[in-house]
Amino acid sequence: MTHKAKIDWWIAAALVLGVLAPLAGGKLWITIPLFLAVGICGYPQYYQTAEKGLIIRAGLVRRVIPYEAITFVGPSDEGSFSFALSLDRVSVRYGTNAGVLIAPADYRAFLADMATRATHLTRRGQDLVMAFA
Repeated sequence: MTHKAKIDWWIAAALVLGVLAPLAGGKLWITIPLFLAVGICGYPQYYQTAEKGLIIRAGLVRRVIPYEAITFVGPSDEGSFSFALSLDRVSVRYGTNAGVLIAPADYRAFLADMATRATHLTRRGQDLVMAFA
């Protein structure tokens, strides 16, 4: 199942303004590379639950995280850098010390989909966590 990325209007507006601001000063040679960089790094964004794992797509970057490696899925208020264009972010932790912040448009549908795919995780409130015996 494919889940759309959530984009906060004010983040999108800030990106557009930041890219187009040099154009107002007649700096087309700056605007075009900025526009291309933002477009290549940030569009399209989606999250797909496939057979082999969670596929995270952000521009040219495509990351596959196997379900069995995922240790936590839940809301995040971390202030760290992310390609997610929303502050309503979800932390997906995997491996021993790795993680990524994403922003699915419908968190409940994403969490339900992840719960059916990552069967080793248990639902605890709004989170999916490792189940211990």
